[in-house]
Amino acid sequence: MNTLQILYEHPVEWNDDGPRTLKAVVNLEGTLSVSPHSARQKANGYLGRYVAMSIQADEPILVWRKHPVWRMQFGLSLRGLGRVATLGTVEVDAQTREVIPLSVDEITHVQERANALALRLTPAAEAAV
Repeated sequence: MNTLQILYEHPVEWNDDGPRTLKAVVNLEGTLSVSPHSARQKANGYLGRYVAMSIQADEPILVWRKHPVWRMQFGLSLRGLGRVATLGTVEVDAQTREVIPLSVDEITHVQERANALALRLTPAAEAAV
């Protein structure tokens, strides 16, 4: 039996004037067309194609809202070091299996961070003699 994590998003006003008591009665019912495994495969394909091959998605968390999505953190993995950093999140529509695309700025930022980490953590190539 697999474990499924569900994040329920509920809009609530929050004032910073002290403690607040929250009470939520949650009754979730719906049909999901996309499995967590399938969503992760789709996310990894997207990340490999549009961001970088060395970036992989983590286990999906179902975000339950009007239109549910599978949300995954993703990070940089380097040969010999394994996972070295979490760089962001990606979402896959839980009904259509479509990746919610990252913006060009988000992709650029992730690529710059990943490149900086890779340069800092991997040995410099020796000069050819």
